[in-house]
Amino acid sequence: MADFRYMGIKRKVFLGCIVLALILLISSSISMFEFRRMNNHVNELISDNARSIEVSRELLAQAEEYNLRLMYLVVGEVGEEGIEVINDEEFVSYFSGVRETFVTKQDKTNADSVMYAFAAYMHVVREASDIWLISRDDIRKEWYFNRLHPVYIKLKAYIEKLTNDSQDALISNSQALQDNFYRSLMPGLISALLGFIMVLLFNYYLNHYLINPVLKISRGIKGYLSFNKSYDVKIESQDELAELNESVKDIIDINKSTKKQSG
Repeated sequence: MADFRYMGIKRKVFLGCIVLALILLISSSISMFEFRRMNNHVNELISDNARSIEVSRELLAQAEEYNLRLMYLVVGEVGEEGIEVINDEEFVSYFSGVRETFVTKQDKTNADSVMYAFAAYMHVVREASDIWLISRDDIRKEWYFNRLHPVYIKLKAYIEKLTNDSQDALISNSQALQDNFYRSLMPGLISALLGFIMVLLFNYYLNHYLINPVLKISRGIKGYLSFNKSYDVKIESQDELAELNESVKDIIDINKSTKKQSG
């Protein structure tokens, strides 16, 4: 603080402008940091949505393939292949562990619905081991189309809802990312640019209308006192500094008159 007191007024004003510029720079940096943080968050959501779409499509493909294999068994001969289809551990384990792959609350809710529908579907599928023992095709077909197929349609509908909701969320988050880019980045850049322009204008205004006139008056007084130069400082503005300058002229004129009279 001691050094600051002995600084010239021009340096003090310049230092103040530097401090103001640093404040604007820090605020702009914070704005950019928040934008990047929000951008990363939305990117994570988009990545989760894309992964959910991929998993849900694979679920649908697995379910359609499994159900198609059961349908072929209904119209054909049932042997060891029928038992293998019913006890397809890979198919069951894929569905059982799929919920953990979803992250968002909406996807988890939809995944729960899929799992409930899957449990109902597999409950009916387990009846197939008894149905295969019946040699009559009409009974097997009736079981498939009246008993199993409606449950499969519900399972398929829940999987498609999971896919559609994930696609809608992907579109929404992509749009939000684009909107946030212009909404968050542009105002920050504009405010920073305007802030720096204000600093430059403020510095120019102070130098032109305050500091330079004060320095002129100071140099004029020093020239008169040290070298007995005539005081001919002119101030362009019509303000208090101009009045001060005229008062200084009057004092110097009075001082000159006094010296002549005493001399």
